[in-house]
Amino acid sequence: MRWGSWLKQGTILVSIMALVSGCFGSKPVLEELGKDGRGKLKVLYSNEGDFFREYGNVFTLKFPNIDIEVVETNGLYQQMQIQKGVDYGTLLTKLIDEQQPDVLTLSAPEYEEYALGGKLYNLDSIIKQEQFDLEGFMPGLIDMVREQGGGALFGLPPFFYTDVLYYNADLFKANAIDLPKGGMTWKELFNLAARFEDAGMPGLYAGYENAVGMLKRIADTWGLQEFDAKGEHILLESESWKQAYQMMTDAIRTRALQVQKSDAMFLPSSNNLFLQGNAAMTFGSSGFISEFSDPQNKKASKMDWGMVPVPIDPSQPNETTSARLYEYFAINEHSSNKRAAWEFVKYVNGPEMAKASSAIYYKLPTRTGFVKSIQGKSTEAFYALQIKNMKYESAIKRVPNEFYSAYAPLQEEALKAIIDKEKTVDEALTELQQKAQAALQKVRQDKVK
Repeated sequence: MRWGSWLKQGTILVSIMALVSGCFGSKPVLEELGKDGRGKLKVLYSNEGDFFREYGNVFTLKFPNIDIEVVETNGLYQQMQIQKGVDYGTLLTKLIDEQQPDVLTLSAPEYEEYALGGKLYNLDSIIKQEQFDLEGFMPGLIDMVREQGGGALFGLPPFFYTDVLYYNADLFKANAIDLPKGGMTWKELFNLAARFEDAGMPGLYAGYENAVGMLKRIADTWGLQEFDAKGEHILLESESWKQAYQMMTDAIRTRALQVQKSDAMFLPSSNNLFLQGNAAMTFGSSGFISEFSDPQNKKASKMDWGMVPVPIDPSQPNETTSARLYEYFAINEHSSNKRAAWEFVKYVNGPEMAKASSAIYYKLPTRTGFVKSIQGKSTEAFYALQIKNMKYESAIKRVPNEFYSAYAPLQEEALKAIIDKEKTVDEALTELQQKAQAALQKVRQDKVK
């Protein structure tokens, strides 16, 4: 009896311990917010007004007792003009060190640098404890962000943008040409565009982009590199670069492709051949859709239009370089308000934020299933391809920014010579490589002086 009584009491004790454990749970990874959900939060963002319009106002509705202060970064560009020779990255690091914001808003290269540099808080433990849903993001996205962070998750990106290929179905039908489809290569796209020659219009219209911009689209898709690993030598005489130059210049020469003579950052609808019904296809982001409902675009508003994903690299058919993440939200490793910071990062990357932003055209939530259609058109084309990890290689970081201003006109000169048949692709690229190499060396020497 005594043994039975002891066993019974022991069983009761174990049950009580289990109950207590269940009530209190494991110790939280992050301390909870203060009484009534009070907390403080300092956020790094371009400017205060944009922050509250984009994120702060909706977050405050859910967490009204968290006081938010915005550390603005837009003044850094003015400082660059005043302090000659100081780059943006240096000024940004200094600002963060001085102000110690809790939440950092970072670009992809900044995120990678700060994550690998030990400056960001590892989110894996809190995500696991709170069972924060990572499955709802676009395929491949979380794996890419982990890869950028060296295998751990230090931040999350709530929005992305991507270009797609828009087409005028009316023109395809009138000319008895099959509609474009997803999974096309660049060669297939240019061949399709060339079929509109008899219609007296370009099959593909580049919008505001010039020849250099269109060449970059192809080069990025194919993963072509302009520099060696150290960023010291120009690499333009490969067969792949020659094919890219040849393909695009042939398309321009035959008028299958029409580009701008110079970059036009703003292109009025009245000058856009596609919106005026004088071109069969063009590239554009999700924001381009608003043009079809603009009452000033009378022809576009009546157009039967559609969209498919941009051309792909056959060796990586499920990825695209035309998609980019708007910004990563991460937590400063030295933050003393990590719980409030996590509540913000969690909220803006959660289902509520994705649903709330479903009516915004110019950016798309990285969570799928919340924006299924825009103006009655399926958004499948925007989500069809995974975002390719550009891996912000050290080679690009090692090339001085001053080089590109010298390089652009050299590229334009080479492209014009090929289009006008003044030089072959081989001749033009050999000369371009020599001139570009000389320009790179000069820029490096000037910086040493």
